Amino acid sequence: MTTANTKKTPQKAGSLPVPESRKRQKLPPATDKEKFEDFLVDNRWLAVILLVLPLNYLFTTYWAFRDYLVRTVLSPFRSHDRTVAYIQQQIQKWRDSGSKNFLCSRRPGFMQVTLRDGVYKHKDNSIDLPLYDILELNTEKRTVKVEPSVNIGQLTSFLIPKGWCIPVIPEYDDLTMGGMLNGYGIEGSSHKYGLFNDIIVSIDIIVGTGEVVHCSRTENPDLFYALPWSYGGIGFAVMIELEIIPVKKYCRLVYEPMRTVDDMVNRFTELAESATPPEYLEGIQYDFHNGILTHGDFADEVGKDGTYNAMGRWWKPWFHRHAELLMKKDHPTVEYIPLRDYLHRHTRSLYWEGDLIIPIGNHWLFRHTIGWLMPPSVTFLKLTQTKSQRDHYFHKHIAQDYLLPLTKLKEGLELSHQCYEVYPLWLCPHAVLKTSPQGALRAPINNAKIEQYVDIGIWGVPGAVGRREVYDAHEANREYETWLRNNRGYQAMYAISEMNADEFYQMFDMTLYKNARKKYKSEGVFMDVTQKVLVKKDNSKDFATLL
Repeated sequence: MTTANTKKTPQKAGSLPVPESRKRQKLPPATDKEKFEDFLVDNRWLAVILLVLPLNYLFTTYWAFRDYLVRTVLSPFRSHDRTVAYIQQQIQKWRDSGSKNFLCSRRPGFMQVTLRDGVYKHKDNSIDLPLYDILELNTEKRTVKVEPSVNIGQLTSFLIPKGWCIPVIPEYDDLTMGGMLNGYGIEGSSHKYGLFNDIIVSIDIIVGTGEVVHCSRTENPDLFYALPWSYGGIGFAVMIELEIIPVKKYCRLVYEPMRTVDDMVNRFTELAESATPPEYLEGIQYDFHNGILTHGDFADEVGKDGTYNAMGRWWKPWFHRHAELLMKKDHPTVEYIPLRDYLHRHTRSLYWEGDLIIPIGNHWLFRHTIGWLMPPSVTFLKLTQTKSQRDHYFHKHIAQDYLLPLTKLKEGLELSHQCYEVYPLWLCPHAVLKTSPQGALRAPINNAKIEQYVDIGIWGVPGAVGRREVYDAHEANREYETWLRNNRGYQAMYAISEMNADEFYQMFDMTLYKNARKKYKSEGVFMDVTQKVLVKKDNSKDFATLL
């Protein structure tokens, strides 16, 4: 176990150097129209409180009740095989009608955890995929089988009371197993277990021919390793089998204040690359130098070296604000946190986006009165967003996850400050694994089995926007994307990308993916990944204008 006294108290930052901000001109005074748009965005929290939160509560209550019925009363009548056959019938009907447009799921665009709108979805090419259920828990094999629309909140509620969990638990309740298979999923345990796709045991998928193909590390491995980062370009997953691990009641979490960026980089690297790493590791940078590093391990009971904190209770302070207060201390702090509370520590505040969505959300009065309605679902936030608000958001707000080699962490933080000057920043380590065959993420350097990376999560309003300076978010994204491609880095596919197809294929090695699309007859049936994740138009007439 990693103890709190393994690191000396960090020195205070004082007047330590900070990367110089870009020289930008001041914007002219805001027009009446701009002031009105800013007013609507700044006061959107009223609509969120009065409309989104109540609707979200009804929605989540419905799904919780439905899940209970499916797993109890309706269990004898449920048939996964019949559901799969129903999906295949829809695909055949699409073929019989002339195969117009590419196939896609009928799931509304606002229900997807992405910044893009699914404007490519039409009545004649959308397939109903009613795959919401947990199918099987096998504690002897240490696996759980789920359908792809099962979400993180549903799975942790099912597994943790039984003493089990999947090794990698991405934060948002709304994230689905299928979405994380086709995109990516990450959490503070990823330095030990890899990304979400690395804990997948096997997959059943309907490919371009309409047949169901089973794949794993040993059976059809070319298909198995081509699916992560494919964004649905190969087929419809209908079953995902995941590894599970035994867990304990608590997480013993150590908070270590950091006073310089070098302190953070060095300590973060030390723990991520340790021969006996902690189970969980995370960093939050509140400005360029000051941050908090947290690391945790499982515990059976509350120890005498720390305090109990049931941080998942709705009246409790938001985690990132609680951690910020602990950052200001001159010594580490130890807390014992119920495991599910820890795993969903950022859920109520949507990391720190909650500060923008509901500025009063962390106020004690709000938390103690209507905090039980939190968090607002990403689904309903998108549903209640107007086009003008969405445009405002894209130009004056950043939401990016950049994955880069751990050795490049300091350089990545410096470039983030110069391009965005957005704080807090999220730092999450993850291992890139060598596989055979290799998928979209390139093999570790020097023929190693594992290479440690770090995800820098950048979510918020750029400093230049707050100072009313001329700022081009697209130009900033392009600069960071170029740096990533030159340094073996990757961009999360949910985010807005400024790359063209050639640049995308320079960043990701999609050789296996392209071969799988040909082999399993997915070309002409499912949209190519670049047609979904890239904003700019391609020369292809089938490319979807996404914004």
